[in-house]
Amino acid sequence: MYKTPYGTPRRTRLVAPFALLVPLVLFAGLFFGGSYLMTPDPEIEIKAGIGTGRVAGRDVVLVPYERSGPRGMWQLMFHDMFQVRLAAVDPRDGRVLWDVQLSDRLVWDAAVVAAGERYAFVATASGPVLLDLVDGSHVAGPDDIAGLGAKFVASPDAYVYDPEGRRVLTVDSDGTVLAIPVDGTAAQPVDVPGWRPEKIRRSESTTASEASLGDDKITVRERSGAPGEVLARGTGIGTEVFHGARIVVDGGRAVGAEAGRILVVHDRSVNDRSAAVSAVSLTTGAVTATLPLGSSGVDRAVVLPDGTAAIATDDEVVVATPEGRLTRLEVGDTDFFGTPSR
Repeated sequence: MYKTPYGTPRRTRLVAPFALLVPLVLFAGLFFGGSYLMTPDPEIEIKAGIGTGRVAGRDVVLVPYERSGPRGMWQLMFHDMFQVRLAAVDPRDGRVLWDVQLSDRLVWDAAVVAAGERYAFVATASGPVLLDLVDGSHVAGPDDIAGLGAKFVASPDAYVYDPEGRRVLTVDSDGTVLAIPVDGTAAQPVDVPGWRPEKIRRSESTTASEASLGDDKITVRERSGAPGEVLARGTGIGTEVFHGARIVVDGGRAVGAEAGRILVVHDRSVNDRSAAVSAVSLTTGAVTATLPLGSSGVDRAVVLPDGTAAIATDDEVVVATPEGRLTRLEVGDTDFFGTPSR
């Protein structure tokens, strides 16, 4: 056998560099992945101040909500434990068009006051904020609104929308009434006849036993000789019987009446006091859809231009379509890294 004068070279065993990373990858997978799988979903609380706007040609529901508690160690390390956020959701398909964080405080409130062509006006516990409707990015805070300055009132209840003037009205710390045009970034003193500082409150929807239908009205009437209530417009409409029924109203008007149906919050049955909401036809009195609710209190209701209505409770946002269907809007879902799902 021929041998070279240099001898036979020894074979060296090379350790692949990536093999050194295997323990680290396994540990990271167990640490982050395991904590994600074992941690419950964060708690989601819907804020009362939902609103409407238009994003990329779509009519949307603007939903402020609170997200408490991260899921998994990755979110704990790289995201705030407490977040108040605002999401723009298309009520037709439930798609979240954008979802932005407003605050990282534990106790902090926010309410959508108005939305124009460009900006959403959000009143918060730290003062008013303007957000770009395209992507939810921050446009201006209280210090950026000319004429408002340090005299602003840091409360969502201190701002109210004036639809006739397409402006937001507020009172500063000196008691001066100020108007901020929708899509504007400047406040001007105004003289509003009959206006008083104590009138500055957020207008919230609620429920009532009687509601206006414009030239008509509808009432909840107790049944004679049997438990439960029926709806009446002078005379009874339909044969549906409710228990603990209340009509969802906004400023005394039945929400959804323009689309030919109303929303009724009621007990699920005579023996079940848990809450539910039903869409009821104003023509026939028939119930077209019913959904159980986690809470009986309706904090606010809004109506979109096409007649779609949305109501907010502490737990959820329910949408009623002009056709009489009821669906829930889902907000607060995130992926593994804490990025809001769309």
